[in-house]
Amino acid sequence: MSNILTDVIEDVQIKPAKMKLVLKWTISIAMSAIVIAFTFGQIKTARINKLNSLENLLDANTEAMIELRTEMKVGFDEVNVRINKIYDDGYKAFNNFQQFNNKQLGLIIDYSNTNKGMLKEMLELKSMEQTIQLENTIEKAKKETYVPTIIVKPIKDTVIKK
Repeated sequence: MSNILTDVIEDVQIKPAKMKLVLKWTISIAMSAIVIAFTFGQIKTARINKLNSLENLLDANTEAMIELRTEMKVGFDEVNVRINKIYDDGYKAFNNFQQFNNKQLGLIIDYSNTNKGMLKEMLELKSMEQTIQLENTIEKAKKETYVPTIIVKPIKDTVIKK
């Protein structure tokens, strides 16, 4: 670069030495500014391209997470409905079993010889108490909800197509 500068300066015919020195410095500073501006522009362009690719990757990941959340919500709602059905069916089966068991015990008591009425009443009270406890436990289990958390790990070598 100094050879080009020297060639340009040497061909100019200016008499005063100070003017030649000022012109030499002005051209040197201008050429340095052009080189610095070009280098800065190249670096900035490369950085902006990297930021744009990161932004595109982030947008794609965000869309994927939103889709995953909606799919998971629908899936968990379906699972919750099935679990509620299982609780309801289990409660009905248990209640039917308890009624059947009470009838059997009532028959046993009817054929026994000692204090039948009090024993029947105790069995009915106990079965009612157990039924209420079971209903409370089932309602408590129905009200509990499970909220999943999503952890997204970046995938290496991901290519985003535009």
